[in-house]
Amino acid sequence: MKPVAVRIAAILGAAAAISGCFYPSLARPPSAAQEQVRVEVPYDLAWDAVNSVIRQNNYSVRAQDPNHGIIEAQGTSFTLQDADCGEFRSLGGRFTVDPGAASSAEYNFRLKADGPEASIVEVEATFVAPLAVPLRRPSSTECVSRGTNEARLLGEVVEQASQERRPIYTKPAR
Repeated sequence: MKPVAVRIAAILGAAAAISGCFYPSLARPPSAAQEQVRVEVPYDLAWDAVNSVIRQNNYSVRAQDPNHGIIEAQGTSFTLQDADCGEFRSLGGRFTVDPGAASSAEYNFRLKADGPEASIVEVEATFVAPLAVPLRRPSSTECVSRGTNEARLLGEVVEQASQERRPIYTKPAR
């Protein structure tokens, strides 16, 4: 009976060593100041600029409400330079959670008028990566943004906003 008990203990010990533990990221998300920018164009032109940037990045618009200044867009994937997804630790060592192809990135844009000739644009990114810990059910984890995508998108919005113009009305010829 003892050899069976030893085998069971060895199998359980091996399974525990292989399975390891997941530790979510302890990084701090970007501050509100890093996620917003003031553009020197009226609200309607800022709205057009944000939508242009979303199209240029091939994001899909999931929801938008111009009355409240909200646009929700989904990106295809992200990298470890964009977000910290935590790490997996086992007896084999420490491994960072790699987002992979099944990851998703969601960008929530908020716009508001800042007087008649300026607007505030905010963007908040949410990154989700699949999590596969051995001997456990597959799940997902929310990663902490490093602020790089938000800064890049806000830079693109500022550049696009400077190019936005209202259409000029021309009277039709008789």
